[in-house]
Amino acid sequence: MRVIDSSALIKYFAREIGWERVRELMMDGVITIDLAIKEVANALWKKVIRGETNYDTALTIIKTLLEDTIPIIDQREYLMKALELAVKHRITIYDAIFIVLALEKNMELITSDKAQAAVAEKIGVKVTLV
Repeated sequence: MRVIDSSALIKYFAREIGWERVRELMMDGVITIDLAIKEVANALWKKVIRGETNYDTALTIIKTLLEDTIPIIDQREYLMKALELAVKHRITIYDAIFIVLALEKNMELITSDKAQAAVAEKIGVKVTLV
């Protein structure tokens, strides 16, 4: 089981370059935090506005994410530690919360975010950069 962040989820659902590797990693089981739903929806909104995808495709992706295919963890338990990590390492709270989830659950983190990956590795979280 691994923690997957929003950047990796977008890569997978939007079929961006490297999505096949994300799919392989997801086959072993992943969890994410509820923030990911909003971040994925926002990234899809941007893709619709930019003409990179259409509304129906974006809607289908969101519906798929909401269908309990991936266990979604409530962020409240991890928010205080995420704030501490974000301040200490000068990263966003959005990135920090996925790192904290991986740390607390003793799971690997799947991400496409190099800065997030560097901080995660620095504090002892195993990372797969996709």
